[in-house]
Amino acid sequence: MIDPVLQPHEDAAELEQLVRQANDRGNAHRASLGVTQLTLDARISRAARRHSVRMAQGGASIHQGFKQRATAIGRFMPYRTVAENLAYNYGNADPAARAFNSWFNSSKHRQAIEDSRFTHTGLAVAKSSSGRFYFTQLFVLPH
Repeated sequence: MIDPVLQPHEDAAELEQLVRQANDRGNAHRASLGVTQLTLDARISRAARRHSVRMAQGGASIHQGFKQRATAIGRFMPYRTVAENLAYNYGNADPAARAFNSWFNSSKHRQAIEDSRFTHTGLAVAKSSSGRFYFTQLFVLPH
């Protein structure tokens, strides 16, 4: 299992800022549509962090293990449905904006952001040793 703890080349404040920026962009877009903002849940974010770290360390392809992440969420939050958006980028002045824009410009990813059924989210970022950022956002409709 991948250790989701901060890696030596990562900066906690930088990653927290990227999470906040990506989450704020998503919630601002939802607000512009009259959709309730997503509640950022630390437990869901831990599941997202494990996957971001796994990708950053080269241990997983993009959506590999989604069912396991959904099952892990179900252990602490019974749910009706879960969705996932993933992004990675390198060398951008604003990695959070780049991740959000890639999601927004994809109808499938934008649909998860805009879906009013989702009330909770988990969002995490990991940074590879080469400087690439990996974003995982999970969307949850609890029971």
